Amino acid sequence: MTSQTVFIDDVLYFSFKKHTFTGKVAKGGLIWKCTWQKPGEEAKPVFSNSSTIEQQRYIRTFESLTDWTETCIQECLDEYHTRYSSWKRVRHQRTDQPMEVLFKHLQKKQLSKESNSSKNILLYEQIAALTHHVESLKSSLDKWKVWFGQNHTQTELPVDIVSYETPQQEQSSLPDVQPFILTSDKGQYMVLHRMNEVAPPECISWLKENGPESFQKILGQLPEMIQFEPPTNCRVELPNADTSKHFVHNFFA
Repeated sequence: MTSQTVFIDDVLYFSFKKHTFTGKVAKGGLIWKCTWQKPGEEAKPVFSNSSTIEQQRYIRTFESLTDWTETCIQECLDEYHTRYSSWKRVRHQRTDQPMEVLFKHLQKKQLSKESNSSKNILLYEQIAALTHHVESLKSSLDKWKVWFGQNHTQTELPVDIVSYETPQQEQSSLPDVQPFILTSDKGQYMVLHRMNEVAPPECISWLKENGPESFQKILGQLPEMIQFEPPTNCRVELPNADTSKHFVHNFFA
């Protein structure tokens, strides 16, 4: 709410098997004042039917979209084995946008405060969107040229067509591959660094408990030489051996 994207009393809603649930945003980002609309019926309050005035003071609230949607689906519809993508399915009624889209807008506002990796992801998304738009314009232009040529055979094009040929990429002077030994300090650094990003916490915990010797034994069962091919026109730089060794040591410390 501090980002001026979602405000207090804004309505969130989602549908599941033709049942529609709504909730209002409260202070602190909580969700409350929920309703449940069955197919063909009017919406009715849910999670607030307390028997006494004392209990009504403590209306049920939810701290996250996942908590809210799972509670609605499980307690109201008795569906207990459903994986529901809350951020994609829950919509913000005022803007009629999925919460996932609003979250991405918020990330763009906070680009200056985000890490480099987050910045890169958002910038790549913007580049992809702009690239798609440019390709759509090129396609429309090509179709118009064909249409004009077929319907005005004796007339030259009334406008100059801008050339949009793809520029030739310069040949890279980098080697085709950069081989390294998987069990070397740099090789271990790359494996552990990647695992820190994508591996489940229990996998990381198991590795730390079993120590570097067990980790090297696992690596030793893989091919000795890994051919690592960098992206075109991009030099992939690994930290030096001392930095890599320090990272591996800290991982298992």
